[in-house]
Amino acid sequence: MNSKVLKRLFHYLKNYKGKFVISVVAALIGTLFTVIAPRLLGDVTTVLYAGITDHVWFIENLPDGTVNPASVWVQGPFMAIGKVQAVIWLVIALIVMYVLSFLFNSMANRMMARVASCVVKDLRSDIDNKMHRMKLNYYDTRTNGEILSVITNDVDAINTLLGKNLFQSITAVITLVGVLVMLLSINGWLALIAALMIPGTLMMSGPVMKRGAKSFAAQQNLLGDVNGYVEEMFNGQNVVSSFNYQDKAIEQFESLNEELRGTAEKAEKYSGTIMPLTQMVNNIGYALSGLVGCLLALKGYMTVGNIQSALQYTKTAQQPFSTFAQMSSQLSSAVAAGSRIFKLLDAEEEIPDPQPGKVPTLCDGAVEFRNVRFGYTPDRLLMTDVSFEARPGQKIAIVGPTGAGKTTLINLLMRFYETDGGEIMVDGVNTKEMERCELRKHFGMVLQDTWLFEGTIRDNLKYSAVREVSDEEMEAAAKSVSADAFIHTMPGGYDMVLSKGAENISQGQRQLLTIARAVIADPEIMILDEATSNVDAYTEQAIQNAMAVLMKGRTSFVIAHRLSTIRDANVILYMENGDIREVGDHDTLMNRNGKYAALYNSQFA
Repeated sequence: MNSKVLKRLFHYLKNYKGKFVISVVAALIGTLFTVIAPRLLGDVTTVLYAGITDHVWFIENLPDGTVNPASVWVQGPFMAIGKVQAVIWLVIALIVMYVLSFLFNSMANRMMARVASCVVKDLRSDIDNKMHRMKLNYYDTRTNGEILSVITNDVDAINTLLGKNLFQSITAVITLVGVLVMLLSINGWLALIAALMIPGTLMMSGPVMKRGAKSFAAQQNLLGDVNGYVEEMFNGQNVVSSFNYQDKAIEQFESLNEELRGTAEKAEKYSGTIMPLTQMVNNIGYALSGLVGCLLALKGYMTVGNIQSALQYTKTAQQPFSTFAQMSSQLSSAVAAGSRIFKLLDAEEEIPDPQPGKVPTLCDGAVEFRNVRFGYTPDRLLMTDVSFEARPGQKIAIVGPTGAGKTTLINLLMRFYETDGGEIMVDGVNTKEMERCELRKHFGMVLQDTWLFEGTIRDNLKYSAVREVSDEEMEAAAKSVSADAFIHTMPGGYDMVLSKGAENISQGQRQLLTIARAVIADPEIMILDEATSNVDAYTEQAIQNAMAVLMKGRTSFVIAHRLSTIRDANVILYMENGDIREVGDHDTLMNRNGKYAALYNSQFA
């Protein structure tokens, strides 16, 4: 077991240590009642045996002439009453103990379940908060399914550990200690036999549990891989079908699934071996206890009832080991899950915002790059010296071949990535000196890949607003981009519920909604990534007209693939291999007859 993982998990219990302590105390009391019960059952047997043999309370003398202390246990309380009454009172005491045990254990179980649910809620909240602070390259290097597997499957494993396994572990330890104490009160030799079962069981099952833990860790990792692959195939089902890739997709899934099956089988094999091993050791101890107890009874050192109690305690001593054996697979899975969760929580985060951050005194959309350097890895720079200036209200077009660094430039401007050198100024303030929320509220984005969540059109349109937006403002924005007309044709209008991924409307309609959302946000700077590339010619013209209204009076950055759409740009940045190679307006760059001119002419050749 990974002690570091368990230590970090139990660190979450600190916020609920009061409830946790109450749960432990209740479990202690309830378990103690359960542990004492076999001793009373033994007394019932002693009284019954004494009545049958017509002995007076089975008070024995040891060979040295002293009174057998085992018989004194029943001598005192029941000397003055008859045997029938003694049995009745013992049974009543047993019933009371069992009822009290049930009440305290139930209270402990409910309290532990409450603590577990609170801890898991905190854990999920920490994961969610972490997801918003992590660098984008974390998502770039992992599939959505793998991340979702950590948030769902791994957190559920922790919930099982804290809500069920922890309570069972606590009661198992209390039971073992209580049994050893009660055995010691009956006979030291029998207590010694039960105590020797502990190292014997650990020696037999320890190596198996260690190997099983590795298999369960591999199983959790493979489960994340399977989830990631399934999520990837489901999202790309149209492409899979178009390229007749179904058979290969099934083959790859079967390969992953078979690897997961083999690992799970191996893990369960180790887990299944632990129970027989513990039972074997415990049964041997049970047989030895019976032998020693009978010999001591024959010599007059123990009563018949004490033999019964001792054997029952010896059998009860097996239960904690059986409990741990049954939980071994769940414990191993939970530790492996915890390791994956804390690996996510320990992932590198974005650089913390300055406190307090600077706020531009005049927000008019001025942007300047000063000798910016950047690389996705420190040893390989993509940008070596990028400098340009965008004055308020200008339209800046960014063009270049695939992989030139166009999207990277925008990501740096939005502080999705941190620069390795130089400065990026927005309205005269270095973006690194601003809080990210303050920086990003000055930007609006319309991307080629639309993103709309499952909810009403109204909620989606108001999603980006940093202020309260009236329905009139919302509808005016929708009209400005020609979205209002199609919205009113939908069932429910603005209250129509979009499905997951907004699959119940067309691609062009989705794009119109994202543009309307940006209009409602009313930022000083707009970022447009070929926003009209996925719509028909008629819709494109409507969007172009709306975009002209949207960009008027605002600084705008347009990533363009169709160069005919940016001929009116104030500044065109031609990028290649991460750096800006040419700067100017359309006519200037065409007259230069350089790389931009070659790219432009290639689209009309």
